[in-house]
Amino acid sequence: MKSWFLIPVLALLIGCGTSQENDSLFDQALGGLRGSEFVPRFTALLKAEAPALQIGFVERQEGGTLLLERRDGGFDYWLSPDGVQIILQNGMLHGTRGLGEGLLASELSQPLSHVRGLTSGYSDRFHTYLDGNDQAETRTYRCLFTVGKQSEVALRSKTVQTVQMRENCRSLDQEFTNIYWVTPETRRIVQSRQWAGPFVGALSTRVVE
Repeated sequence: MKSWFLIPVLALLIGCGTSQENDSLFDQALGGLRGSEFVPRFTALLKAEAPALQIGFVERQEGGTLLLERRDGGFDYWLSPDGVQIILQNGMLHGTRGLGEGLLASELSQPLSHVRGLTSGYSDRFHTYLDGNDQAETRTYRCLFTVGKQSEVALRSKTVQTVQMRENCRSLDQEFTNIYWVTPETRRIVQSRQWAGPFVGALSTRVVE
């Protein structure tokens, strides 16, 4: 994995802290970024005050701030200081770039329908990974969605009400759990913990606004 700007992510992970703590974390992130070396694309986004995304590598207890490089329909392309890219489709992890044996793409139409509808039930998802031999490998997962409790999520400038959606997925030899915090009015994923594959592990995300 590339070595890009890292900050502690205890406050980014599931069950994070107060909005005041979030402000401090965001300020620390941008302060560190201004003194770091990063790719020109990221510099341009920083100067343009592009929207930000907090991200954490859960198992590594590391994370940082990504900036929105472009939006294409429901796809958001988030860029790190050294060019690593995270692609979200309506808040769900669609792919990664620059993270070793990363997630090339995902078919998420069925999982997204459960989030949009805030409904329980079974769905399938398909992940295409790049293996150690630079070959694309597609895996199928059978998943069960359950609707969880309502809770508040503290963003940088406000607190929002969310419904927790839990997605338990299995294949023949792998299993993982994704958790989404979804606003009931707009069905927007404002915070998540999502599995990016056996190499990267789980990623946490939270919008900054």
